[in-house]
Amino acid sequence: MEMGVKHRHTKPYRPQTNGKVERFWRTLNEDLIEGTYFESIEHFKKELLDYNAYYNKLRPHQALNGQTPEKFALACQRIT
Repeated sequence: MEMGVKHRHTKPYRPQTNGKVERFWRTLNEDLIEGTYFESIEHFKKELLDYNAYYNKLRPHQALNGQTPEKFALACQRIT
């Protein structure tokens, strides 16, 4: 609320109404999960945390004109 973010719910069983999250799941599956063997749930958790850091801090995003989410967020903070 402090940052003006509003929580919105999507309709159940309607992935079309939640495209951004659905696209993230697809990217996560393609980049990390498909074809990967995880030795344990702990191994999977570590890889998932590492991927999350990569996704937000190092991976350029087409929707952000090639910026990382971290750089985009920092630039938005400077504007406001």
